[in-house]
Amino acid sequence: MLEHDRLIQGMAVDGHFRVIAAQTTTAVETAREILDLSPVAADALGRAMTGSLLLARLLDKDVRNQYVTLRFEGNGPLGTVIADGSVGGNVRGYVANPVPDDPLLDADSAIGNGSLTVIRGTPPAGKPYTSQILLGGNGIATDITRYLMRSEQIASAVLLGVLNRRDGVASAGGIVIQAFPHATEEAIAAIEQRIKEAPPLSTLLEKLPIEDVVATVLHGVNYKQIDAGYTIPVSYTCQCTRDRALAPLALLGDDDLREMIDEGGTEVVCQFCGRKYQFGADELLALTAKHDA
Repeated sequence: MLEHDRLIQGMAVDGHFRVIAAQTTTAVETAREILDLSPVAADALGRAMTGSLLLARLLDKDVRNQYVTLRFEGNGPLGTVIADGSVGGNVRGYVANPVPDDPLLDADSAIGNGSLTVIRGTPPAGKPYTSQILLGGNGIATDITRYLMRSEQIASAVLLGVLNRRDGVASAGGIVIQAFPHATEEAIAAIEQRIKEAPPLSTLLEKLPIEDVVATVLHGVNYKQIDAGYTIPVSYTCQCTRDRALAPLALLGDDDLREMIDEGGTEVVCQFCGRKYQFGADELLALTAKHDA
């Protein structure tokens, strides 16, 4: 179903649970096109991107430049999968090997065993907070749920879905549900039962807008969406700049830089959006001069 991407918020069971949901179909399709992703890579990255947005939205919403980075490093054929999501709804991603040899792999097998690193930050101030868990092999949503339980000690559930069709990404999105401290065991059990009974999220998203998807999943537990003023648009946006592209070159040794200088310069390609930055010999010479200073 063609709908603009967005993040929404709500409450369930008389305010005992907070609910954040995202429709990310266009953002994931944009990533597929820009990064030339295979279906399994689009599935994995789409789930990771949606998860990063949901986690970012759990942060202080008044600080719009806060972000969450999810870095999946597994031994599967996709290699490293990275997703950056911001409180303001910007998201981007990267897959080390976007076209694995086996096209029939599911997203979890394609990532494999390894680790999930979660980075939360507020640029430019302060050092980012980093946490890491081992991948459990039960899915990206389950791994993010385990991270939330470990890092925040709050009963949480994460649902993620991506549906690929022959012509691209048909639907993508996710929901995170968190219990407040006063939530009862009976209320938690009711939410868990609704999640078990709900149809696959990606199937719902193909047919319904995100507002109706959440209402369907949480039917019978008094779900209410918060005022539309809390709804924000989501877009695939890369924050790369020329200065950021130059920064890694400054870390190279003089021998590597002089080799580039002899070749007349070098090119840096952003792994998130494919934008190309050309750096001439004079700019590289300036870097060697800084090393000598």
